[in-house]
Amino acid sequence: MITITNKTDCGGCGACASRCVTSCITMAPDEEGFNYPLVDTDKCIHCCLCERVCPLLHKPQPHEILAVIGCKNKNEAVRFVSSSGGFFSLAAEKILGRQGTVFGAAFDDNWHVRHIAVTSVNAMNKLRGSKYVQSDISTTYQDAEKLLQAGHTVLFSGTPCQIGGLKGYLRKDYERLYTIDVVCHGVPSPKVYQKRLDEVTELSSSPVIKVNFRDKTPGWKRFNIVFQTENHIFATHKRRGPYMRLFLNNVSTRPSCSDCAFNNKHSLADLTIADYWGVNKHFPLFDDDKGVTLVLVNTEKGAGLFADCQSELECQQTDFKRGAEYNAALSQKMTPHPSRQLFFAELDHKSLSALANEILGTTEN
Repeated sequence: MITITNKTDCGGCGACASRCVTSCITMAPDEEGFNYPLVDTDKCIHCCLCERVCPLLHKPQPHEILAVIGCKNKNEAVRFVSSSGGFFSLAAEKILGRQGTVFGAAFDDNWHVRHIAVTSVNAMNKLRGSKYVQSDISTTYQDAEKLLQAGHTVLFSGTPCQIGGLKGYLRKDYERLYTIDVVCHGVPSPKVYQKRLDEVTELSSSPVIKVNFRDKTPGWKRFNIVFQTENHIFATHKRRGPYMRLFLNNVSTRPSCSDCAFNNKHSLADLTIADYWGVNKHFPLFDDDKGVTLVLVNTEKGAGLFADCQSELECQQTDFKRGAEYNAALSQKMTPHPSRQLFFAELDHKSLSALANEILGTTEN
């Protein structure tokens, strides 16, 4: 039976709940808003499947990376609406072109972030772009398994711990399964995200109609985060708005993110993608401030998918050291902010702006 005694030992991937044969495990939020497994001991048959599939009870070993490449999608329209260089969209289109299914994080009608499946290029816009909050995996592990068992091709994308959860859940490799994980700084609490949605709704006296965590209108390097309501657009630089300030300073992130088991060459995905921060220093002629994706090829299967995309990409060969130099999340641990506990203790009583200013100091609007 899965038992969480230290919250750094649970990434919230949901593999245990998804695999439980008696449905005795549910994922429930704690006081910080992060989901953890909750076990109905009366239903538990002590089969220990939940423990066998947990990726943090069976942490991956380091591996060699086959190639590291900076990429730009030649389709400028796609690259502009992508978080970085638009590689993921191209890889997804290749899978969809094989009549496959692509799983990834999307906004629902209430602007909550959930994993969904898409089967057409026209629906790809739902998965495109970063979502800086932990997504609800829902039934997508089971859905992907059914497709794979029926012989379909699947691309599953997510955070490294979600890919770890999928691999643990499946307990076997599938020839038609492709996986892409995203180098992440950590995942902020859904409770904090909901509080921001509520705050902008209250400030503008109208509901949220759009969220864009990576608005590249000011440029890729100086992107804005945008919460738009019917009456107002709240657009702030990535390091000035309260939500992103708290996230980037490790105030609002999940406890397990402080000791990521999957970065620094431990990924279980076929391909790892990230922003190629520092490309302007390493390859200044390759940077146009419209976004460059850093792609880490982890497996031969990933190499095959990348090769299918290559003719539609502008590419620059690089290496892990340069890729990680300005992207700490690729290789380093994210130390929790010393006031993290205070933040969550005060979360229900103060605004995010007040808490950010109190903990991190004031900044420009």
